[in-house]
Amino acid sequence: MASEGNMTSLEEKLTNLEELTKKLEQGNLPIDEAIALYSQGMELAVSCKKNLDEMSLKLTVAREKATKALNGDEA
Repeated sequence: MASEGNMTSLEEKLTNLEELTKKLEQGNLPIDEAIALYSQGMELAVSCKKNLDEMSLKLTVAREKATKALNGDEA
């Protein structure tokens, strides 16, 4: 199922983001490596937001269709 693939992808991205955050919070990285990890983290955060926005849109569409069906309106 496509949505399960998206969820797995999102979960993997969030796990990677958490791992990057932990490494950065330790504060013992060389500045070049810290900047590289920060950049990766920001890219992951943007990608996660896009995934969440897409999922939210799908939920909104499904809710609207269900509401119309329950109210007897044609979809």
